[in-house]
Amino acid sequence: MKAALDRANNQIRTLSDRIGKLEPENERLRGVERDYGRVRRIMGDSRVDELVKTAKEQEAVAKEREVAARKQRHSRDYAR
Repeated sequence: MKAALDRANNQIRTLSDRIGKLEPENERLRGVERDYGRVRRIMGDSRVDELVKTAKEQEAVAKEREVAARKQRHSRDYAR
């Protein structure tokens, strides 16, 4: 019984430590969310959605280029 209680207390301590480490990150993310809401109010939902979509597309193209370049380098190295 004592072993089970010790194990439970250790789990509680571990979870409490993890929560303590995550709280600052959560607060930072709440700030980012508030800023994002401000931008949406100023620029309008549709404009922000359009900009986010464009940024995601640009990131996808850049990633595709990076993957293609990596494959090309790998193929060149393999052919040697």
